[in-house]
Amino acid sequence: MQAILNLSALGVYMHGVFVSITLGLPLAMISFLYLYMKTGDETYMKATKLATVVLSINFALGAITGTLVEFGLLTVWPGTLLVVASTALAPLALELIAFTMEVALLILFIVTLGRVSAGKSIGILAAYWAFALFSGILITAVNSWQQAPWGVGPIAKALYPYMPEYGPLAMDAQKLVALKIIALASGESLQAILQGAGVAETIGIVLNDPFIILKSPYAWVSIAHNLLAAIIVGASIALLGWAYRYYATGNPYYIKLLAAIIVPLLALSLVQPTIVGHEMAVQVVKYNPTKWALIEGAEKTKYSPIKALLAYGDPNHPIYGLDHYAKQCEEYKVTVREVALSVGVDEKMLRDLGSKLGLQLDGRLDAVLNTQVRDLCLADLEKARERMDKVHYAYYLKIGSAVTGVIATVALAAMLVRIPVLSPIVSFAESIIYRLFSFVNRRSLVLLLAALIAFGFATTSVLGWYVREVGRKPWTVYGLVYPEEVVSVVDYATSPAFVAFAAFLILAINLSGVAALVFVASRADEISESVKKIIETIRSGAE
Repeated sequence: MQAILNLSALGVYMHGVFVSITLGLPLAMISFLYLYMKTGDETYMKATKLATVVLSINFALGAITGTLVEFGLLTVWPGTLLVVASTALAPLALELIAFTMEVALLILFIVTLGRVSAGKSIGILAAYWAFALFSGILITAVNSWQQAPWGVGPIAKALYPYMPEYGPLAMDAQKLVALKIIALASGESLQAILQGAGVAETIGIVLNDPFIILKSPYAWVSIAHNLLAAIIVGASIALLGWAYRYYATGNPYYIKLLAAIIVPLLALSLVQPTIVGHEMAVQVVKYNPTKWALIEGAEKTKYSPIKALLAYGDPNHPIYGLDHYAKQCEEYKVTVREVALSVGVDEKMLRDLGSKLGLQLDGRLDAVLNTQVRDLCLADLEKARERMDKVHYAYYLKIGSAVTGVIATVALAAMLVRIPVLSPIVSFAESIIYRLFSFVNRRSLVLLLAALIAFGFATTSVLGWYVREVGRKPWTVYGLVYPEEVVSVVDYATSPAFVAFAAFLILAINLSGVAALVFVASRADEISESVKKIIETIRSGAE
């Protein structure tokens, strides 16, 4: 099963490259258009036209890889259909509308660029960007529900006493608990049960608030954190591309473009860790207690005044370790039967529902109902503990990468634009570097800093997503659903041959896309002329 889980992760990570460019490149383009509007310098319009070509190709690649990922997730994780048909239904339907608007507005921007004023082009591009961000908001909200299942109220806490309550109870607790117990008692996975004929009609509606996902505080902080990270990564990739052109040609034309990008990038890179990143950590502490313990490598409860001040607002607050949660599990003296009865689910109801679903519960139902919740709680803590080192070191490597990116951004910004105090310091440091290393010049130093920015922020983003996803294990939906309950049970889907073929296909599509973007970006003049002819042809046809 692990191989197919890794396959899903590969697809998501590769798709994330194109998503980042989709969200980050408009920041550079709006900066170019604004400066063109203010100065009339054709340098900025020329750069905007090239960026438009890159954005268009990237958008198509994002759509292709996104479709691949969505189909992959539904086929690899068929048990998530219950989520897709309930909590995720409204957000995903809205996301389809957002995607349609992105397509329409991007075409409008391409066709009108250079024929309308720069201000109007900024407005069209900003509208496109807004719908791209809206799409990201909706997808992130769905993923955030897996991290903090808002709307299940006290259900998770009934199974794990250290869990918080996740908002109001917007789900049908009886049906959720009954399905969980029936899956355990029948020996069938949740996805095997859900794919049966007439199951949806038998179970009925499980959600009374289709927009509950969008009411989660965890989701909104995640949205700000993830989208800001994507914008920063995308903008830093654009920065690296133009830095390479400057290094290769020495043309000062590119310095103008780099300066236009570095200013907003600097502002965002300072806001992300100090404000948004901090609030994200606070949400993790509140709603993902085991993940917080893994991040801090806390097998045992410990004290760290600075971390406690940042996380809890109290330097004397302990950093709870897994031992703290294990103690709560040990003291939790209830059975599965008692949990079921607390939401109105009795044995007769379970047998009747099982019969309607065509499942044989037999003697296993009693065994499941008499199981001590304490034992399940302790077993899952042990599963989480197995991931502690990976999550802990990935998190702090992420912090180190972020620091590298921020320092490089500050340094490059001070080189390209006048920043009081900082610019003189950086100029002095430059002179020392040039004296010590004769092979280093301004062009190579600009490229080096741009590479550190792109690498630092991209690494931060990758590791941050790794910590987010692996840190909530062993659950697919934190505290409620295991991967084995929703992953495909089709033997061929988990076979080495299928996984290898699918991995090859994903890599081939994505790497070909990256190569296409590099090809376009490296042939600026030829591509611009070709695009000009294409646009004129489209306009002539429209007229």
